[in-house]
Amino acid sequence: MRKIAPLLLALMFLFSVPAQEQVRSNSIGQDRGRFSEESEYTLSTRDSVSTLEYQGELVWRKTLTRFEEGFEISTYTVEDGTTHKKRYENNRLVSEGVGEENRYYYYDERGLLEKTMVLLSEKLTEMELYTYDVSTHSLNAVLTITEEGSSIFYFGNPIIRPWFSYRKGKTFTKVVQISQNLQIQEVWVGDNLIKSVAVEMTEEGGIRLRTTKNGIDETELYNDAGLLVLRISPSLTTEYWYNEERILTETVEKTSDDQVLIRRYEGGRVMSESQYMNDILEKETLYPSDSGKVETLYDNGQPYCDISYALDGKRVLSIRYR
Repeated sequence: MRKIAPLLLALMFLFSVPAQEQVRSNSIGQDRGRFSEESEYTLSTRDSVSTLEYQGELVWRKTLTRFEEGFEISTYTVEDGTTHKKRYENNRLVSEGVGEENRYYYYDERGLLEKTMVLLSEKLTEMELYTYDVSTHSLNAVLTITEEGSSIFYFGNPIIRPWFSYRKGKTFTKVVQISQNLQIQEVWVGDNLIKSVAVEMTEEGGIRLRTTKNGIDETELYNDAGLLVLRISPSLTTEYWYNEERILTETVEKTSDDQVLIRRYEGGRVMSESQYMNDILEKETLYPSDSGKVETLYDNGQPYCDISYALDGKRVLSIRYR
């Protein structure tokens, strides 16, 4: 028998193995184009198996898609090991579920979602009904009915200004989308407005929110980068400071009776605090990374006592007077 050259054999094996395609993706597994090392989400496909990873960690694995009784069945294994099944008809999702809990989707003649039902061990536990604008077909309302009661969501025109509102029991809430990262709310209980928010754009490009809740006013100021820089309430004013990476580094709290508390942060953790009364230092607190905390007490601005606490922050380990 004539021997096959090793190089030729290797090439035959290489071309017989199904190629794996790897692309950039997002949290819902969409194809976002050519793969790059900087991609946080990566979608890999080989034959009928797709795998979504986030920074190298498994999000889900979509296994072989098959047909049952005219329906296309997709099985997903997610990061916690549970298995999700989705059933499609004519590329339209008609049911999905985990274990004994399944949600079923029903559509009208226009192809718009009309109703969903959730069954747990074949028992109906939730139903949602959808209504749409006649001319634009945009979603108007969603009525949700559960064993605990019902609630209804209303939706505004997403082109003019996105908003939605919902009623649950005696409470009615309206939420308006001001920007990608900012929503405001108005809340009623019966006919009484218990919370309202007024929005003002600043000259610097930031946003000022004035909130009235149960008769109490509070103001929040966001800068042009969307970071909270100031919060004012009747009894407390708080300033927030950040570094160039938008990470919080310091907060300054001032009460109505002239108390000041300064907190300093590193990597999201409080490292130290300084407490003042009428501009006179009263106490400093350090939070070492490997122990509890150390308090230094001051009298007329002069340190006189150091107190060390255990990791729980309550048990005193030592007291040293200066």
